[in-house]
Amino acid sequence: MTQQVIGRPLRVSAREVWRGGSQELIDWFVDHPSALNDMLDLPFVSVQRGRVNSSYAVDLLAEDAEGRPAVIEVSLSRSGNAGLGRLITYASVLQAGTAVWIVEDITAEHVSAVGWLNRSGIANFYLIQVQCLKGSDGTAIHLLTRILGPSNLIRSAESERRSLMDHSDLRLAFFEHLGSQSYAPVMVPATKGSASVVHRLTRLPGVTYNFLVEPYECGAEIRIIGTRERRNEANRIFQALLARRGELEAGLVPDVLLWESLSPGNFRIAVMMPGGYASPDGEWDEIQLQLVELMRRMRMNFKKHLHSLADH
Repeated sequence: MTQQVIGRPLRVSAREVWRGGSQELIDWFVDHPSALNDMLDLPFVSVQRGRVNSSYAVDLLAEDAEGRPAVIEVSLSRSGNAGLGRLITYASVLQAGTAVWIVEDITAEHVSAVGWLNRSGIANFYLIQVQCLKGSDGTAIHLLTRILGPSNLIRSAESERRSLMDHSDLRLAFFEHLGSQSYAPVMVPATKGSASVVHRLTRLPGVTYNFLVEPYECGAEIRIIGTRERRNEANRIFQALLARRGELEAGLVPDVLLWESLSPGNFRIAVMMPGGYASPDGEWDEIQLQLVELMRRMRMNFKKHLHSLADH
């Protein structure tokens, strides 16, 4: 498979690139274990096809530097309950310390499910998206994007110092620093404990562009919130945008949009990037410059679609 893209890349089905389906991608990981190591930042000493017992065959079985097993489930399709169930079963039977789920398309429900599994502390769960692009001359490349992984709030001496501080204070300081920059107007001042801050309003009631930040990642989001009386309207807006998902995601390649239904009448469409409020102070300016550029691309990508919905 050629690894160079010429011309404007277009997203295509992963099966157009991996003609042999999931099995071909599984074989590729066996031959290129460093791809997993680099993406997950985990030192796997081996990656091979694995078997749990006579009844179950895990796609890939790895071992970390301390000898603990890791299970990896691969699927060139939309995330489904069956795939997640297999991953949990394999991790349970093997008492794995790490479980990795690699899929092409990811639902908001499964993003939430993997986050919940990480919060349970039973193992470290990773959610990876595989995407394929083709250039104008037909050359192809695949992208592996880490969508979700376990939180690690102590990564260095700097982060250890910060862990002694109240995280809500750090998040507030990050937003206040962002709001003080002329290139990052904030409509509503940040408040302590809030994970996001409003950047701009839209013509649609309850729909805003927000900056959001976590300890080691931040992002731009479109938040759609409907009161009890406007839940149907909020759902209509989210579903209308979801119907245009292919076009909207293509406009942000290689970044990945996360589509989340948080609660009845409460929706989020977000794109995340590395760097957050627990990053060293000296890195905040560069992180926030990149964050503002990400927001600019987000707004340009959604502008005509939101205007169209406001006019109907």
